[in-house]
Amino acid sequence: MARLEDLIKDIADARLRDQIAGAVAKLKAKKKFGLVFEEHLPEVMQLPGLPVKPGVRVAKRRDKAAGYFSVKAKASSNRVTVIPERGGTEQVVARDDLVAVKRVGEPMYPALIPVDRVTRAPGKPYHTLINADNFHALQVLLYCYEGQVDVIYIDPPYNTGARDWKYNNDYVDKTDQYRHSKWLSMMKKRLELAKRLLKPDGVLICTVDENENATVSLLFDELFPEYEDTAVSIVHNPRGIQGDNFSYCHEMAHFLIRSGQKRITPRQIPKEEQEGSHLRNWGGESTRDTAKNAYYPLYFKHGKFVRAGDVPLPAFHPASVYRDLVNGYRKLRNGEQEFWPIDPEGVERKWRYARESVGSIAHLLVVKEVDDVPQVLLVKDTGPYKTVWKDPKFDASSHGTQLLTKMGLSFPYAKSLYAVLECLLATTDTRKQAVIVDFFAGSGTTLHAAALLNSLDGGERRTILVTNNEVNDDEAKVLSKKGLGPGDSAWEERGIAESVTWPRCQRSIYGRINRNTPLPGKYKTGRQMKDGFEENAQYLRLDFLDPTEVKRGENYGAILPILWMMAGASGELELSKGAGKHHFPKGCPFCVLLREDYFKEFAAKLADRPNITHVFLVTDSVEAFHEMASQISKDKRCVQLYKSYLDNFKINLEHKHAD
Repeated sequence: MARLEDLIKDIADARLRDQIAGAVAKLKAKKKFGLVFEEHLPEVMQLPGLPVKPGVRVAKRRDKAAGYFSVKAKASSNRVTVIPERGGTEQVVARDDLVAVKRVGEPMYPALIPVDRVTRAPGKPYHTLINADNFHALQVLLYCYEGQVDVIYIDPPYNTGARDWKYNNDYVDKTDQYRHSKWLSMMKKRLELAKRLLKPDGVLICTVDENENATVSLLFDELFPEYEDTAVSIVHNPRGIQGDNFSYCHEMAHFLIRSGQKRITPRQIPKEEQEGSHLRNWGGESTRDTAKNAYYPLYFKHGKFVRAGDVPLPAFHPASVYRDLVNGYRKLRNGEQEFWPIDPEGVERKWRYARESVGSIAHLLVVKEVDDVPQVLLVKDTGPYKTVWKDPKFDASSHGTQLLTKMGLSFPYAKSLYAVLECLLATTDTRKQAVIVDFFAGSGTTLHAAALLNSLDGGERRTILVTNNEVNDDEAKVLSKKGLGPGDSAWEERGIAESVTWPRCQRSIYGRINRNTPLPGKYKTGRQMKDGFEENAQYLRLDFLDPTEVKRGENYGAILPILWMMAGASGELELSKGAGKHHFPKGCPFCVLLREDYFKEFAAKLADRPNITHVFLVTDSVEAFHEMASQISKDKRCVQLYKSYLDNFKINLEHKHAD
């Protein structure tokens, strides 16, 4: 463009020069530099839960090439008349052969339907799994948590061209000339919403491989100009995947942090997970007599350092006093573990630190079993994270796919549990009540990693997972031959949310595959997998409502889970049809005034519930809402139902598309 402007200056005819310069200026104003792609490719989603009725856009379940239709009228009890959008004659089609579809951007009014839950820690908030297309789920999350999320961790489809993701309900392969544009268009729509979820100091983490690493970097530059993008290389497949010239063994985790902020804590790998060396000295000049002030007992409880004992007199030999001493170790009646620097041959040696200086490295001491005997190890001190992460624990095969196999589940390309744990540790080490969102949840690794991290430091981090219920390609072909499709129960039970994500959430928390089969093995932190976690989780399915029915208050039960989430997903989700004067769910920090003429009674009851943080007032009048809200304590958030709900999903979804 700069060269063209130079050539224009050389045009002798002033009038022609000005005309061409003006035309180029207009072109330059429209021309986009940097990342260029087809942003407005229409994205259409199947919604099997929506009724097929006049005015609804539909597609044929078993004929993708047929395009889309508009339902004109009911032809009979199970047949409707449809008009092709591409033009053509009307058709009469069986209602069961059609599925409702909507384009991203069309107003839709969501509901969350409770499916199942796990409760192992009464009083702690619930993790949530939402079975839904993530674009619409993000709309729900914006209504609940705009500006409140600490970390977003996503692992979107890598767009390898190997039928690993769908656009408009069909696989995108390497022959698709819009392959990259479709991926970027899909990502941009979701990232624009996701950014609004983040706190001012929130962090977004996105993992990709070489297929979209360069393009997503440019997309981040465009959407997050005020953020610093740091790409961390994680060696997740040390065996490598052979390309034309190189064998790829790593993926990239992009950390987006607002410029000028320090949000990554120094590397604090749990001590139990670190490699370490014996605190007991060995080799030349390592015996007790070479440093008398380095021979003393160390005491631990539950693997944590408690104290160092005194240096004994030279005549004291613990092996001759304590019959239960094995390799310098014994367990005391009070539950403490006592360690002396005595080697397997019974030689009294010394610790590597004198009694007066051991306190300075106490935070680096850890108890691990060595040859079936607990020993005191000294682990390395940690520092700033580096931009290359290489550790066997990041192997996605060993600690992702194979871990799921141990849990009785099957899922290709699962993330390493410890790679996600490391990402969460880096960003939430000092935020033990962080809200973490993953809207490409896959097999559910993010919830599993957060639960493991909570078990290490007593945190109450809460994850919100979103995944669709896509059936893998091979199973979909088999089911399709049987005449089954999305919406059929036999199809839905094979989907990822139903068959992998939720079962993993259950099994990791309960610590068992089923009632009689505990999970085998240990985590790298030393925790037995069969112990599970003191966590809670709620499984929800996204559905859609008629806005007219919402306004009349006929869908209270379907909106109730959204109110529960807005109030922090705390306490068991209690169902209600909303038929009374007001609703005070037991153990939940929110309440709902259903009839405004009972506000006085409602306010009196509210005064007796100081734990309530969110108050929902059902009224059509903005003035009445403000009048009632003014009489409620300022420390409570007041929301007008159902106006706020209807306004939110109408406004947020009315995007203009050029399709």
